[in-house]
Amino acid sequence: MNNRLAYHLELLQETLQRLEKAEERESNAVGEEILQQFRDLIDQLTEHRDSAYDTGQDLFNKIGTHNPQIMPAIDRALFWFFGGNCMHFMTDEEITRFQHLDEMSADAEAEGREYDYRSAGRSLH
Repeated sequence: MNNRLAYHLELLQETLQRLEKAEERESNAVGEEILQQFRDLIDQLTEHRDSAYDTGQDLFNKIGTHNPQIMPAIDRALFWFFGGNCMHFMTDEEITRFQHLDEMSADAEAEGREYDYRSAGRSLH
């Protein structure tokens, strides 16, 4: 598993944990269906299924359009990672910053250096 995928899997796990805690505090704050979709998405990515990216786009589009109250619990890097229609929920400034991070990652890879996605992601905040 490459560093980029591992980082985004960590973000998904962290997001799932936040959402599960919210659901524990207030029943139906998130909903079991969304929690299960997160679990399924994590499984699909872990198993390297091609369908994972479509599943991720569908999940984040659903959240953006039908469950905007949980958007603050989701790391913005996940919208960039899944791309497609998910990017409609990002500002132009965010897109520019993520493009820059991707360029830095590509430069590191070309130079044979390891890229620290977590540190780079923190620099966005």
